[in-house]
Amino acid sequence: MDQFIGEPQLWGKGIGSIMIRKMVDYLWDDKGAAMVVLDVKKTNTRAISSYEKSGFKQIKELNNDSILMACIKKTCE
Repeated sequence: MDQFIGEPQLWGKGIGSIMIRKMVDYLWDDKGAAMVVLDVKKTNTRAISSYEKSGFKQIKELNNDSILMACIKKTCE
């Protein structure tokens, strides 16, 4: 899941978190998903913060400097 907000003055306004949450809700409600999993670079602290704000939890570190994160429907709503 990638998102890009091209206008720096819009960064830090919660737009990314809203977008992530809308996508997760769509996957649950319209597609029947029970879990959403993603990986993110450890150095991408803005993305990690946004994912955590949207309910994702860090699962484990991957060997390529990334973090595996997941949002499970019954615990992430």
